[in-house]
Amino acid sequence: MESTSPSTTKIIPIPVPSMHHEGTYTYVAVKGSLYASDSCVFGLDKEEEQALTKKFSADLNKIINGLMIKSHPIKVINALSQLGYQVVCSTGETEVVWTMKREV
Repeated sequence: MESTSPSTTKIIPIPVPSMHHEGTYTYVAVKGSLYASDSCVFGLDKEEEQALTKKFSADLNKIINGLMIKSHPIKVINALSQLGYQVVCSTGETEVVWTMKREV
């Protein structure tokens, strides 16, 4: 009977390209439907909340962890883009969540 020695596993490191980012990002989420006329925004800081309050005035209510805005989600996304945010990704079908980021 032939004896076999235990196999030794060689670990070969794979170089990962350096992902150099110039800064740090902050993220917010916008939830809404393209078929509805209201949206929710999560993750805003106080200054951003104030800016949206000025823009949407009476059409805004505080909710748990965010704001409900009685405006179409695309209008809310456009308002956030004026604050420096850009859409990173989206998910959903009837109800969609858009993730947005801006550099800080």
